[in-house]
Amino acid sequence: MPGEDSPRRDAEDERAALLMAAYAVKSPDDNRELYAQWAATYEQFMDHNRYIYALQVAEIFAERTPAPAEAVLDAGCGTGRVGRELSRLGVTPVDGIDISPEMLDVARTMTGPGGSPSYRRLMEADLTGPIDIETASYSGIVSSGAFTHGHLGPDTLSELLRVARPGAICVIGVNTSLFESNGFKDRFERYAADGIICDLEVQLREVYDEIDAGNANHLAHIATFTVT
Repeated sequence: MPGEDSPRRDAEDERAALLMAAYAVKSPDDNRELYAQWAATYEQFMDHNRYIYALQVAEIFAERTPAPAEAVLDAGCGTGRVGRELSRLGVTPVDGIDISPEMLDVARTMTGPGGSPSYRRLMEADLTGPIDIETASYSGIVSSGAFTHGHLGPDTLSELLRVARPGAICVIGVNTSLFESNGFKDRFERYAADGIICDLEVQLREVYDEIDAGNANHLAHIATFTVT
């Protein structure tokens, strides 16, 4: 019956509209407003679309880090997918930081092996400015999905590097549509040239298990490096 498909189509149309709104975010207030609406259904949306971005960031970090039992910061943690995957890979403790209290509420429900919380600590903060974390606090920094919209530019990276200890492993994903145009590529290369980071490697990865290869929003550049 045609009417039976209407609720499903309406839900899909709503999810598509929210995703387009995510790509259009221009300010911290836009971000808060969007994710206040989306937090309750965000996980179902990502499952439906076979989202694999967070898993890849977690796997790259777990393979690269020499210190899986030292503190890691998940920047722009959202609903906590990266933290969940890290805990399943034996990386702990993980702290998360995000601008959306509603998304953080979902992250608090994420668990690892044995049902233990995936995150040690979750903090609400705006990554466009200074964050209330002591310098050199973390042995690892990860990020999956935070650098998807234009309101978080490469200047955010300096604050993340500030809270990383010398020798920290960082795995930072950036939406492909922004990687060069918004200056991330140049910033990573400048940090490497200036000796602020070393062992820089950038991989092109799919955000979803099945993608439109012509859509740069379905791809991410994942930068992996060591803080010197």
